[in-house]
Amino acid sequence: MYREDNVVNFNGRQGSPSGHPAGPDRENKRPVRKQKKHKKRSPFSVGAFILFGIFIYLVVNFIIMINRDKVSFYEVKAAQLSYDTTFKGIAIRDEKLIYADYSGYVSYFVRNKKKSAKNSIIYCVDSMSNTYNALKKDFGNDKLDKSQIKEIKSSIGRYLEGDSTTIIGNIGEFKDQLGSMIYDFVNNNMIENLKDYVENGMTGSSFHVFRSPFSGVVSFKCDTLNGITADMVTADMFDKAPEIKNLRSAGLISAADAVYRICEDENWTIVCKVTEDFYVDNVGTREAKVLIGNKTTPVTVTTTPYSIGNDYFVEIKLNNYMSEFIDDRLLSVRFINDRDKGLKIPVSSIVQKDYYLVPLDMFVEDREHNVMVLKKEIADPNTGEIYLINVYPTKYYSDGYYAYIDPIYVTDGDVINNPDTGNRIRISTINKLDGVYNVNKGYYQFVRIDRIETGSDYIIISPTTPDGIREYDHIALDASKGVESMLVQ
Repeated sequence: MYREDNVVNFNGRQGSPSGHPAGPDRENKRPVRKQKKHKKRSPFSVGAFILFGIFIYLVVNFIIMINRDKVSFYEVKAAQLSYDTTFKGIAIRDEKLIYADYSGYVSYFVRNKKKSAKNSIIYCVDSMSNTYNALKKDFGNDKLDKSQIKEIKSSIGRYLEGDSTTIIGNIGEFKDQLGSMIYDFVNNNMIENLKDYVENGMTGSSFHVFRSPFSGVVSFKCDTLNGITADMVTADMFDKAPEIKNLRSAGLISAADAVYRICEDENWTIVCKVTEDFYVDNVGTREAKVLIGNKTTPVTVTTTPYSIGNDYFVEIKLNNYMSEFIDDRLLSVRFINDRDKGLKIPVSSIVQKDYYLVPLDMFVEDREHNVMVLKKEIADPNTGEIYLINVYPTKYYSDGYYAYIDPIYVTDGDVINNPDTGNRIRISTINKLDGVYNVNKGYYQFVRIDRIETGSDYIIISPTTPDGIREYDHIALDASKGVESMLVQ
């Protein structure tokens, strides 16, 4: 059965039968909704644009970062030092070469390298050979005593203890030394026989005795550099050993032949040719420890470094070992500089800065700022009048006489005037100073260094340089990438 009362209208309320005001006619008239008009959105909003900009910024910085040279730093470490350097040296002595007055047969009565008193007999010459033959006959039958034989054996043993290279290389020299030793032992007996001959009048007019003109150490060797002085030494003298001549030979000599050499003073000098690095590192050194030749005990000496053109030398003053090395002209000298501690830095960290040398007495006190300044002359372009301006230079270093200043404050040709003294100088002397870039403060700061030891990859610097580098400081590993005062990226 159809029930109209179950009709439900559009709004969900129970409907009325047909013809009712709320009936089907009303129900079919649905309300018409007004459609809203939407504006078209821009494809890029402000927020998106900002995000895109940030993205581009990050990408660009990333590309710059991966392509930029990496800045590396080095932490300064302490290093134990043992700085040994060996150079060739030329021995210089107060020596006198003695020449024969007569021709004839010579006999010597002093051992080589032994000190002879003034007026003691050094040698004799027999023009007719009578006394010479008699002396030779007398001591020809003498035998060496046990102590002399023991000394000869010890000398041979010391020679054989060397390595094979040393033995082969020095065999000629050792032969001469051994022959001289035996000759000296034999001649000791001749001295007593000679005294008897002279006292008993057994010598004739052809026999001549020669005595020492002064006390000194006697040597029977000479070379082509005999009598050289320190100011005569040149670099080419170190390239080849001088020719050595043995003056003592049993037999006939001629008048004016050199018969012996005598050194009156134990003080002597060695001039060494050194490298430029060694010279620079030790230019202010006036004392050093050295090992001379094959000595194992170092000796403290007075040194004077100097240069001639591009050649560098060190003059060494000694007052011992002269007699031991009297037969040697070219010697090896080993410099020993033992220091407690230094600082090790890589060679790549070293940078050189130009600097001007300015005398310290040219600085004037600025009482207002309580600093020392330079007064630079400036000419008025219109009137030509000279007036002074204050310059506040950066001092890299002061040696007590000169200030080493940064060249950005003055230039070549500037005139500095000290109104207190009236002194005027023109800036001209420029040089280079070794240093590194300290980055402890976040920027590149040039700091002077003092070299102690130089190697191929690292150098050792002084830990006590005023305002210098200290242990655990951080420096630029590659100095070529640093710029003074630039911030460290």
